[in-house]
Amino acid sequence: MTLTRPQQILVQTLAGSISVLAFAPVSQFWLMPVCLWVFFLGIRQASSGRWAAINGLAWGLGYFCANASWIYISLHTHGGMPVWMAAGSTFAFALFLACFPMLAALFTRKWRCNDSLRYALLAPTLFMIFEWIRGWIFTGFPWASVGGSQLASLGGLYPIVGSYGVGFLLCLNVASFIHNKRLGLTLAFALISSSALLKQIDWTTPQGAPIKVSLLQGNIEQSIKWNQTSYNDSLQSYLKLARQAQGQLIVFPETAIPSLLEMIPAWYLDEMRQIMTQKNAAMILGAATSDGERYFNAAVDLANPQRTPYAKQHLVPFGEYIPLPQVFGPIYQFLKMPLIGLSRGEPVQPPFAMAGGKIAANICYEDAFGNEIRRNAVNATLLVNLTNMAWFDGSWAAEEHAEMAQARALENGRYLIRATNTGKTAIIDNKGQIIAALPPQTRGALEGQIQHRIGTTPYQIWGDWLVILAWAGVLAGLLAHYHRKSAE
Repeated sequence: MTLTRPQQILVQTLAGSISVLAFAPVSQFWLMPVCLWVFFLGIRQASSGRWAAINGLAWGLGYFCANASWIYISLHTHGGMPVWMAAGSTFAFALFLACFPMLAALFTRKWRCNDSLRYALLAPTLFMIFEWIRGWIFTGFPWASVGGSQLASLGGLYPIVGSYGVGFLLCLNVASFIHNKRLGLTLAFALISSSALLKQIDWTTPQGAPIKVSLLQGNIEQSIKWNQTSYNDSLQSYLKLARQAQGQLIVFPETAIPSLLEMIPAWYLDEMRQIMTQKNAAMILGAATSDGERYFNAAVDLANPQRTPYAKQHLVPFGEYIPLPQVFGPIYQFLKMPLIGLSRGEPVQPPFAMAGGKIAANICYEDAFGNEIRRNAVNATLLVNLTNMAWFDGSWAAEEHAEMAQARALENGRYLIRATNTGKTAIIDNKGQIIAALPPQTRGALEGQIQHRIGTTPYQIWGDWLVILAWAGVLAGLLAHYHRKSAE
């Protein structure tokens, strides 16, 4: 059936938007191949390179309007932006992100190569290259990477090729199906079977006995978290949760105490130390810290707060620091947003030696960056994420974020525990399975057990370089094939 151009745009936009159902909490992973099938077919059937780019842009707009819609909540509900400005900013961000699949579509049509290779091999390669670029350019936004939707189907491949590698294999599979249905079905069977077999491999081994952990979820509304009048309530809420905790390791969420560490009352820190002594427990507190000149979003060992904390190294642009402050600074002064103007921590930081192992901390959406997490994970026996997703309450952002944490646990063969302000507080095992979680928007402590693990996964060794070299090999091979054919 031949579609008119407006119909093509509508179909592409709808296909991109339903991709959100492939991710948590709906987790219908099979929808992602369907969405990609519409994208690749649209490129193939487009009447020109320009129209292929328009198809790609429409698909990308649907994809990112659906998968990043939660940004509106932070801008309007908590940032105080008028509806029109928040909606416009969210749409503008989605439009920027949509340029990456648009460029993949355009370059697919403009690249000189055989048509059968163009759509079966080049299109999925360029799609993933531009998704990878999206993950690091301008500090990167790897949220809703297509590979991240395939934990249930291709989870066994994550410890080898990571999320981008899984996404590449998925795209190759979809493109091959369009080219040759029998080949596509055979490749799908091979990938799913290989994943199932690889899941049986334990890339890492247990170290020591299991330990009890307590992950605190204070459920402090973002609208009051940074109000001075609510400060004592925050102190008392977390003090009560800490007293009730049963774990050998007690973890607080990101900036659980909404002030600089140096400004937390001395009596409060003394109370926490008494709790640690009574329970023979270690504590990791999320708090802002300062070295006198710079400020950091940090995770602190409360037994020794003077020890170098973990300082968040991947800051959120327009959230934790202001690009082009001369241009955007006045907007943030008007919005009165907290924790603006932070400094970055080092890319590789020593783990905390506590609770019978070595703990690599990460903060907020740092666990969306697989290649960065592995750098610290390789020296650790446990991963800990401290997060505050209250900025996006009312959306699926917390569930989507937890799903990315599952991918990081798989890639590194480590347990990953998450302490969040409003959800999703969870314990994730080394196979990427959520084995315990607190209900969102509730106050409490998640009690459970974790196992320290040692060893190295293939992904920890080579990170994303394996798949990057594969992309380079594909492009080089296609160029060589084209020139050889042209010379004949």
